[in-house]
Amino acid sequence: MRKRPPCLVRIIFETFVNNFQKSFSPEENLTIDEMLSVFQGRYQFRQYIPTKPNKYGIKLYNLVDATMFYTVKLEIYAGQRPQSPFCFSTKPNDVMMRMVEHLFGFGRNITADNWFTSFDLVDKLKNKKLSYVGTVRKNEKQLLIAFINFKGRKAKTTMFGFNNYKVLVS
Repeated sequence: MRKRPPCLVRIIFETFVNNFQKSFSPEENLTIDEMLSVFQGRYQFRQYIPTKPNKYGIKLYNLVDATMFYTVKLEIYAGQRPQSPFCFSTKPNDVMMRMVEHLFGFGRNITADNWFTSFDLVDKLKNKKLSYVGTVRKNEKQLLIAFINFKGRKAKTTMFGFNNYKVLVS
């Protein structure tokens, strides 16, 4: 009996994703988010996300061209894996940097939700010549108190904060 390579599905998946990048050059605006792909089979990295319509499935990180809606890169979230060639960090900053590494130096704009957003990430992306737009959680340590406390502020008003190249809007 012939011995199969250990992660055959992952090798096929990465070849598939590499073909995305070879076939398409994304425009200046991209968005990254997670999605839950429905799958009924048995596997170790099945995810349960109660806020999704289909609560069980395979969690994917998706980098998409915001104009053409073309998938530029996908990554499977496989949870905490033992040491192996396919063991990756699942921290939001690390996921983001892996997803956009092929865009470094091209001046693209990345948009994401608050799971990915941190001030450290914005600095890292700026150093790689990428801009970032995203929502910030209220518990972010570097966020100014004026942006958290809305008491005494008129309804439907806007507040701006500037710090070198960062712009905050509330």
